[in-house]
Amino acid sequence: MSSRERASYEVRIMILLVLFWGCIGLNRVGIGFIFPKIVPEFHLALWQAGLLISGTSITWAFSSWIGGWISDNRGRRAVLLPAIAFTALMTAAMGATWNFLSMFIVRDLLGLGDGVGWSVGQATIGEAAAPQRRGLNQALYNAGYSFFGVGLGALIVTTLTEYLGWRWVFPIIGLVTALVCVGLFSVMREPTARTSRDKIQWHAALGLMRVRSVLLVTLMGCATLGWLQLSVGYNVLFLTRVRGFSLIEAGSVVSAWGLVGTAGQLLLPFASDYLGRRPVILASALLCAVTLAIYVSGGYGLDTMRLLAAASGFFGFGLGPIVIATCVTEQVPPELRGTALGMTNFAAVIVGTAVMPVVGGIVADHFSLGMALGLAVVMQLLLAAMVLGISETAPRVIARRSVTAG
Repeated sequence: MSSRERASYEVRIMILLVLFWGCIGLNRVGIGFIFPKIVPEFHLALWQAGLLISGTSITWAFSSWIGGWISDNRGRRAVLLPAIAFTALMTAAMGATWNFLSMFIVRDLLGLGDGVGWSVGQATIGEAAAPQRRGLNQALYNAGYSFFGVGLGALIVTTLTEYLGWRWVFPIIGLVTALVCVGLFSVMREPTARTSRDKIQWHAALGLMRVRSVLLVTLMGCATLGWLQLSVGYNVLFLTRVRGFSLIEAGSVVSAWGLVGTAGQLLLPFASDYLGRRPVILASALLCAVTLAIYVSGGYGLDTMRLLAAASGFFGFGLGPIVIATCVTEQVPPELRGTALGMTNFAAVIVGTAVMPVVGGIVADHFSLGMALGLAVVMQLLLAAMVLGISETAPRVIARRSVTAG
């Protein structure tokens, strides 16, 4: 393949993968945007609402790990395309649910396809991208989740819900996902020939957990996803029930959170290339915690809430690709990349998006929705503390230090 053909393929595959991850964002976090409708319709306690997030997370965790391992051995295309098709089907099926149990089962099944998208999608990008664009492309992939899933998604889902009813929202998202799958079927090539490679055991990445930096990065991923899912699960309920905003107004606040967060997902990883992973993560986590604490504790108007949400989203979302993609990729050997991304994501999803939303729901039921969002502040503070223990992995920073030392 010529350099021009390789660059053209890289652009096409990136566009489709970003759109795919945006669809994952819509089906994943869109449930939080319709909670004000389905909580009373399904007669849900808030801990049950948390389970509708957590159930997807459990199956996501297992499929991310196993899917990454299978793709290391069998190829990316053979794993990713069936997963996307299944995701489209289960997304559409959410609109046909009638109570908590039916929605819980469908959301569990949905996680099987969604989880594969993380480990296999990121591994595909890592191999298809030119080395000098790998970090940017991984950040763009991650940004698709926040831009389409949260930024535009908050407006899309709340508006469609108001005018068509929530049951039409997910079949529409499922149709778009299916169209993206068709596009990938036509465009995607197998990134790497694996016929001569030794088979990777599914548990091979576990040995990496003995490395202190890898263990800490995994725990940092737990905190990162815990912040995200607590915010997704209880923000709209907080805005409508506690602050008294309409669903459309709440959607505009969350949209600012996601759209500015998308900018953070692009700018902060770029800054970390030059300044280092550790200082950027530390500063971002602290600033995210401060702005979110002010957001929850103050009785501000709509415009101020949008600004605070945007600031929190910029720093919080910006941490995602650095912590759960780039830091992992830079600390493991290439032959374990898919497996390691799946393994670290498994732990982060189990703790951050399976356990924490339920904990948040229990806190909300017994104390307040504000306290549930306060747990998201705690996640960022823990992240800031843990980053002090990891090693620096940014190639430019390491090279600069080597020159200085020499």
